[in-house]
Amino acid sequence: MKKIFSCFFVVASLINTSSLLAHPHKVVNYFGITPDQKYGLPNNVGVYSSLTGKISSCISPYDKGKQTTLNGHRYFGVSFQIKSLSPPVITLDESRIFNEAGLQTSGGEAPHCSGTFDSSTMIYQDIVQVDSIPYSLAFKLVDDINYDFELTESEIITEKADIAFVLRGYNGTTEYNFPASFRSDAKRALKGLSELSFGKITSYRIFDGGIDPNGPDYYQSLEDIKTIDAALAGWPDSWAYFKERDSASGAILINPTDEEISVLESLRQWLVENKKGAREGWQETQLGAAHYGAWLSSKVLRYGGTASNSFLKGLPLPEGLNETNYKAIGVIFSSTDTYNTSGAQNICNYFGITKFDGQALEDSYKCFYSDYSNPSPEIITAESLAANNANTTIHEAIHALGHGGHDRDDSGDYFPYSVMNQGKVDQYPVWNRVFILNWLPESTITDDPMLVADTYGATDASAKYLLRLGPQSDFDCADAMGSVVTCHRYQERYNGNWVQYKTTYTEGGSTWRPVGVTFEPLNDPTDTKAPEIILVNGNAAETVKKEQEYFVKVSFDEQINLGKGYVVINDADGTQLGSYQTNRLPEISSEDLTFSGNSLTIRAYQVNGQYSSGFVINKDQYYSLVFSDGAITDRAGNSIDQRSYSFIDRSD
Repeated sequence: MKKIFSCFFVVASLINTSSLLAHPHKVVNYFGITPDQKYGLPNNVGVYSSLTGKISSCISPYDKGKQTTLNGHRYFGVSFQIKSLSPPVITLDESRIFNEAGLQTSGGEAPHCSGTFDSSTMIYQDIVQVDSIPYSLAFKLVDDINYDFELTESEIITEKADIAFVLRGYNGTTEYNFPASFRSDAKRALKGLSELSFGKITSYRIFDGGIDPNGPDYYQSLEDIKTIDAALAGWPDSWAYFKERDSASGAILINPTDEEISVLESLRQWLVENKKGAREGWQETQLGAAHYGAWLSSKVLRYGGTASNSFLKGLPLPEGLNETNYKAIGVIFSSTDTYNTSGAQNICNYFGITKFDGQALEDSYKCFYSDYSNPSPEIITAESLAANNANTTIHEAIHALGHGGHDRDDSGDYFPYSVMNQGKVDQYPVWNRVFILNWLPESTITDDPMLVADTYGATDASAKYLLRLGPQSDFDCADAMGSVVTCHRYQERYNGNWVQYKTTYTEGGSTWRPVGVTFEPLNDPTDTKAPEIILVNGNAAETVKKEQEYFVKVSFDEQINLGKGYVVINDADGTQLGSYQTNRLPEISSEDLTFSGNSLTIRAYQVNGQYSSGFVINKDQYYSLVFSDGAITDRAGNSIDQRSYSFIDRSD
């Protein structure tokens, strides 16, 4: 039987409808077992018995993620028999009212009910122990006559994991009523981290952090009160920075008048009584209407924090969560309200998070939070919300794992490359993976651009992904002691597009300043040859017609890259027909431009439903292509000549 669970991670299951659970048999015990404390699990989980060959557990009925009752009961003891191994199917064998006799665990506690069954999805989820090893399982009801459940998900629960997720509702509500309900979202985030880390970050655990009865209104009132107190006290302590910076300009309130003091004191009392922030109601009062917009918001309250600063103050880690077993701890906020506090990362102590017993955590432990609430359910779809939430979680988790800053661009351009710089979730500079998080070895670096593999969808940790430019591209920087040392510039490829950046100093396989990379335009001085268009019978471009679309395809004598500028198509008289912007990255360049290897394709015309855009290419008519300086380059940043290239449509 142990082999069965090792192969399929099979185990318990149960039922949803009232048909079987509504008529339980009376029993004097409860179903389950107390797991080893090292796993940090609830005090009672399901168990497989080799003596009976059955799985025994407890389930609670849910509907659309909310707990329900059957005949006034919330918890039912159940047992299952294994019906099939391929596919793995279990059958409900027996159901009873759970622990009707009121028995306690070996620790003298009321036993926990680990299983859930949601009638809206027909999914049963549980934790089941087999030979002292706990498994996290999910089954789907596939036969509501015989109560057969087929295994859909399975994981071995380990003592240690990479990420500990703590579910925390607020304002009295939550989107996740039990830990297993977050499993799909957790897997989505871990999938992204696993791909970025080449399999170094793969495991997680989910803990119940409870539901906070308070919400953003109340917590904003606390922040506003702290800010008002600071203003009345003359901006002491950590507030002094703002006073020194803004006092000369008059942007901050200094030496308030008697009237201003009276207004601040009145607002403070209002905040205490109403438990709302000043913006949420007070500005609509007679006093607020006269002073909030005039000076109080800009000269006082803007120097304070947001509600998120108070969400975690004094929050204890759930019982069983041993911080030493995880690389990072992530608090997953959620509420059914239309509010979202976004995400952030810091040491756990900064947020005010404590151990379960209220003791302070050591400063070495990193925490982050991410809010999974939907602030605009009428606009944001469930899939879009899930993707955005995963992106935020991955971003903050990377911070907690050691990346202390953000990748950035210092050229003044908007350059959203990297999940740490508003880029795609699967973009993360290779240098960071080598020297900040140690996800890749230094052997991934090469001096030969021909050996550089593309990072898009990459899975081979032994490949070469990072090109170190030659000494001509090196620059002076500082080490940890402030001494002048040499730093390098690098390039990498993502989905065919080259990206260049400079970095901080590294020594011994790591960097003393893990703030990320600084992007810049492509520039490799060792290559000075510019790409040239390959003419075919004097034609600079080939025209292609596909149904209701017209394309112009240009071939070059080497691989090209998007630079920054414009590609323009004119007619024979020089009248502009189309202009297409390039901006170093495909995702922020014209959607009508695509490139691959040595070719550039321009979509000149398309029909979309009742609408059309662009211009129709006429047969035997001459056109010209004009490239602005830097619009199209090669890997080294050499630009195609800024001149006009003619072509004619000779397609059939």
